[in-house]
Amino acid sequence: MIVYKTFSGRVNAEQDVVSQQNIVRNELAAFLNDVEASHYKVIQVSEVAVPESELFTVTVWYSQSVAKQEADLSHDPKALSADVLAQSLREKNRRDLLTTMVDEHMIRSDSS
Repeated sequence: MIVYKTFSGRVNAEQDVVSQQNIVRNELAAFLNDVEASHYKVIQVSEVAVPESELFTVTVWYSQSVAKQEADLSHDPKALSADVLAQSLREKNRRDLLTTMVDEHMIRSDSS
């Protein structure tokens, strides 16, 4: 996914213009340093200075990796087979318990 972020600041022409612009550039650098490098790739950085409005902007365009969706286990064949196995084992356990109960009942009924 391609996204952008813009940083801006007012530049007073009566003061050191480059140092004021560097403040905005440093904001951009801090942003890029905070973002994990594996999650983005810088495409373009553009700077615009508008003397009439004393506005200076820096915009960075970058591609950002889209967060992977968690797998839906209800449609995953391995997960389905694991669920079927677990259910089968539960049913087998129930059958074994029932068989044991019937056997115990038969033993008790024969002994009385």
